[in-house]
Amino acid sequence: MKRTIIAILLSLIAVAGNAKNKAIVWEETSMVFTSNRYFQIKKVELTKQETKLYARYYYMPSYWFSIAKGSYLQSGGKTYPIVSADSITLGERFTLGDKGEQEFVLHFEPLPMKTKEFDFFEGLKDNNFKVFGVHDKNVPLPATPVPAEYRADYTEEDLLPELQYGSEPATIRFKTINLRKGMKQEIKMRYIDLKNLNLNTPTRETTKVLHLDEAGEAEISLPLGFPQDVNIELSSGYWFSTGHLFLAPGKEVTVLIDMMRDDTERRDSKFVGFKGYMARLDKEYTKAYQDSQKETPYTFRKQTDIKDMPSLVNYLQGRKAHMEGWKKSAPFMEITKEVLQQKVNMPIFMSTPELDSLTKTETFRDYLLRQHREPLQKSKRLLDDYFVYASRYYAMDKEARGINADLARYRYYLPKVLDGQKVEKPLIEDKSLSALYDQAVEEYRKTIAANQKELADNVHYLDMTDVAPENILQTILDEYKGKAVLIDLWATWCGPCRKGHKDMAPLKEQLKGKNIQFVYITSTSSPYEDWKPMLGDISGNHYYLTKGQWDHLLELYQSNGIPTYAIYDADGNLTYSTVGFPGLDKIKEEIEKVLK
Repeated sequence: MKRTIIAILLSLIAVAGNAKNKAIVWEETSMVFTSNRYFQIKKVELTKQETKLYARYYYMPSYWFSIAKGSYLQSGGKTYPIVSADSITLGERFTLGDKGEQEFVLHFEPLPMKTKEFDFFEGLKDNNFKVFGVHDKNVPLPATPVPAEYRADYTEEDLLPELQYGSEPATIRFKTINLRKGMKQEIKMRYIDLKNLNLNTPTRETTKVLHLDEAGEAEISLPLGFPQDVNIELSSGYWFSTGHLFLAPGKEVTVLIDMMRDDTERRDSKFVGFKGYMARLDKEYTKAYQDSQKETPYTFRKQTDIKDMPSLVNYLQGRKAHMEGWKKSAPFMEITKEVLQQKVNMPIFMSTPELDSLTKTETFRDYLLRQHREPLQKSKRLLDDYFVYASRYYAMDKEARGINADLARYRYYLPKVLDGQKVEKPLIEDKSLSALYDQAVEEYRKTIAANQKELADNVHYLDMTDVAPENILQTILDEYKGKAVLIDLWATWCGPCRKGHKDMAPLKEQLKGKNIQFVYITSTSSPYEDWKPMLGDISGNHYYLTKGQWDHLLELYQSNGIPTYAIYDADGNLTYSTVGFPGLDKIKEEIEKVLK
């Protein structure tokens, strides 16, 4: 009997011991902020002996990464150093294999068993990456209350601003809560700057970048020109947190960002408060948009059934009917629903080859103008940003009138002028916008003329704009009749292009005096102020072409990237072309063929 009792007691002690040492496992984790989106903590295991992080690094094959020996976890003001790692060696480079990913386990001194969230620091140096707010995905972190002044819960209904040009800048202020040491946050803002249309984006948007100061604040003034939707974006975790600000010239808004708000489920979650102009619309917009897309087959991602005009029309009509039904019961301001209605009413413009080719047809253009000419002319307010994509249709519609039509023509034709194309001034009835158009054209012409005076005779800077794109190649080749020609299509921002120039420099020295001309071609995607200083390091003749001429050359060479090289013999016959630098030996081999 005594032995039985002892055995039972020992058994109970063992069970109690096992329970005490039982691991707490977070099978799935979330992290609210990371400075390295390629590092992922998949699972966390907490025991009395250690804390284990089951991690994954993914990028591309042959890329290397390392985890520093000084890595540590931080929670409750205390640090917990790394002890060891499985499948990688701490402090040494690990090269990713063919799949471009590697799973491994990191062992740390034990966190308290009651830990709800922690931060990960990869090393002690300032440039080592950091992960904040790692927690069990099934146990959300408590949300910090938003100060009353940022809740924008007032009851009065705002109205969308009248659409008119204004020269006063709009001001955006960013403030943060829960900013932890080591969080280096970049904020991007995308908007339309009428005086500086970005020729390198389809929407002509300008991007401005801000960095939070040590207090977690930032401020910027934007020359909007007219009321518009400003997209704001900050990188945190696997997602880009995105939001919208509806602003007008001369107006101000303050945005409150909660740096520890988990945004893996909703991409605007970190933007927790707004104060100032259109604050309530800013607060409601993303939530309302997501609500409008529930239980609908008419999302932007479900368009596989659109093959022709009838199916496209059915899709657009169905989407419009769904939105009208949603508006009747949606618990949002009328202004919010009005903005979303404008978005839905706009025709879709997708990048898929089928839809892209369909939207370029005369049938589609006629349909679009029939459906939208009347609301375009009646509206004195800015239509949704998808209107930008439709600018080419409204701009060519001679019957369209009103401020939206003026803006469409401004945004469609001015970029053509700024690209060096010969374009007559379109009809712009708004006097302020018309004057701004004239000013932009005059400043552009003065700048081009001044730049051309600075350049040597072997540099052609937008001095062939009267040559049609389909004739530009032959026009250039005709200048070197009787010579072999190597053409190099490149850009100032292209690293492989610049490396190719450096690698070919010794070969060009060897070929001095030979019957070959090196020709370097770029376009308006290369800023003049970056392009000009580089010319001294690249011997040869240079051409700076319009976007239309450049695009035709890429199409001619069936090129999907740069650098692109082409070699012609002395009779003007194409003998070789390639995308990407093929190596010095191959270039030399092909040149020798045309010099024989």
